[in-house]
Amino acid sequence: MIALISHGFGLHTLAGQPLWGFLAEQTEHVPWDGCVFWDLIQPAFMFMVGVAMPFAFRKRESMGQSSGRMFAHVLKRALFLCLLAIGFSTVHAGHITIGFVNVLPQIAFGYVVTFFVLGRSYFTQGMTAVLILVGYTLAWVVYPGNGSAGLWANPYAEPPWGPMFANLGSDFDHWLLGRWYPGYWLGLNAIPSTATIIAGAMCGRLIASGLRPRRTIGILAISGLTLIGAGRVVSYLGIPIIKRVLTASFALYSTGWAILFLMLFYWVVEVLGFRRWTFVFVVVGMNSIAAYIMFQLFRGWIDKAIMAFLQVPITAMGTVGPVVQACLVLAAQWCVLYFFYRHKIFFKV
Repeated sequence: MIALISHGFGLHTLAGQPLWGFLAEQTEHVPWDGCVFWDLIQPAFMFMVGVAMPFAFRKRESMGQSSGRMFAHVLKRALFLCLLAIGFSTVHAGHITIGFVNVLPQIAFGYVVTFFVLGRSYFTQGMTAVLILVGYTLAWVVYPGNGSAGLWANPYAEPPWGPMFANLGSDFDHWLLGRWYPGYWLGLNAIPSTATIIAGAMCGRLIASGLRPRRTIGILAISGLTLIGAGRVVSYLGIPIIKRVLTASFALYSTGWAILFLMLFYWVVEVLGFRRWTFVFVVVGMNSIAAYIMFQLFRGWIDKAIMAFLQVPITAMGTVGPVVQACLVLAAQWCVLYFFYRHKIFFKV
């Protein structure tokens, strides 16, 4: 979330710099196939939702809530997330805009599906995730409307979408909304993303199980590396790692990295006990909905306000200026979230 609301700390402005070019590449989505750090942010959101679910629903069970009441809560939260995303799209477009390519409705879909396997065995959860990816890929491959350019052809070669680059996802979006999403993102990405949420739920359950930390870390490490390897193998078999259409290989690869990040934080925070440094993250993480709303609706205004007062010194900094500017915008947003934190104001669905 901090990487998102800081807009990658402005590092994308350093593209072409001999020393910082690599970091710049990590804060922009790859045009089509491949994966960098910025491509992992949305899967990390999905994964974290899954990790939190065993803890959240265990608490609800301890409060005596029935399955029906918990499911009603799930539906309510999913509906709110969809409405919130539509609200963002409408504000940005200046007119009522319905869409489902934003991370929030995709989380909503996967959240509902994951609820049904939350109390099942690891085997059932894992097989559900695998079947989702296999079934979605098969549907994509056998879809009769695939364009002549090839199943995984890069439409940037000849924008916009057209019959030559047609696929299951693009045709579904056009059928549902009468249009395509900018950037060739797909609403059906919610389906393979669900596998990432289920994987997160499995990892959250593992951590909550009380297993010895060393064994927990070992399982997470093996799982993460296995999924990264599986993603690479699937890509070599002809299904490239593409985030914009969220191929099975990308789902596996990105989920593997999310698990390794979880393992790292679990080891440092829970096992080694280094907690004080995490406060800056806690302030943002405990109010993630507020942080996302502020990023979507007010970040541009904060950016302009800062530049109105500090444009001269920031411009004088040259190539470093945009990075300083992004960090100042992040600091302003963090201070608002800290105010909420101090006054126990938390935005929840």
